Amino acid sequence: MKRRDTLPEFVITFLVCTACITILEGVMGMLFFPEEKIGYDAFFSPPFFGFFSVLFGAVTNSKKELGIRQVLFRRLIHLLMIETMVFGLNYVCGITFSLMEFCVLALAIAIVFVTVYGVIWMNDLRSAALFNEKLKVYQNQQLCYNDCGRKTNS
Repeated sequence: MKRRDTLPEFVITFLVCTACITILEGVMGMLFFPEEKIGYDAFFSPPFFGFFSVLFGAVTNSKKELGIRQVLFRRLIHLLMIETMVFGLNYVCGITFSLMEFCVLALAIAIVFVTVYGVIWMNDLRSAALFNEKLKVYQNQQLCYNDCGRKTNS
């Protein structure tokens, strides 16, 4: 899939990703560490993870049209890069997880990943539908213009 990422697309993806990560961190914290109290510095974690998660999305870009298997393979690499970043950063900070916490967090990251791509897909679908609607209106105007016997520039 050939896709040209623009700044607005990057920002939208970042915001969706950051919102999902914030919810994930809140839920995981309440489930596994309810006694922990965090400081204001914890508010920087979701944007940090969101920024690098979106940046790692560059692995899915290609100059040529990709097949579905190639896209899925690149998305899997993207997901693995995000998982490695999250667990690696936690390890560097001295945070360790039990096996259950590890598995739940890995699954939750995958769910966030799929959710972000789902939201972006729905936004692209909406944009495409709007574009097609405007194109039909334009084509109908051109047909009417041509049927009225006027000279066209086409």
